[in-house]
Amino acid sequence: MRLSAAGADDKATMWRSLLGCVLAVIGPLASAQVFECTNAAGVKEYAQFCPAGTVQRRQVTKGADSDTATAKPGAAPKSIPFQDAEFRQRAGERQEAEKKAEQEQARAEEFERNCTEARTGLQAVQDGQRLQRFDPATGERLNYTEEERAEAAERQRKDIAQWCK
Repeated sequence: MRLSAAGADDKATMWRSLLGCVLAVIGPLASAQVFECTNAAGVKEYAQFCPAGTVQRRQVTKGADSDTATAKPGAAPKSIPFQDAEFRQRAGERQEAEKKAEQEQARAEEFERNCTEARTGLQAVQDGQRLQRFDPATGERLNYTEEERAEAAERQRKDIAQWCK
């Protein structure tokens, strides 16, 4: 019995399709995890299973379970609730660190502002600018005397020592 050219092409196409399906099913089953195993002496070895005495293992190729790839040999994989708790703890620590950094930034800005104000005040006293204060009893404006100027200059120097570090 002879097949026509069209029938032979159909049969070849069918066999190619069947072979492709078989390889697609068998391919993932044949793949294996490969680990980089490091022993106590620091020697690295690549294997599907790490031998006894392995200190550290790292997954090199993808396999079924990625949690055990970076774990120490003999360690049980972490449960989902445990991983969630660890994540929440790290998130809380990160938020605390950000809050502390913001507080430090605000404190630094306050120090800088107070330092600038103290230096500006000292410069005004030393330049002889007219300084006034209000009399609490009458509400009247009074100009600073020389003694009050000296006291104001001393206060500004103390503020500078406190805020400008």
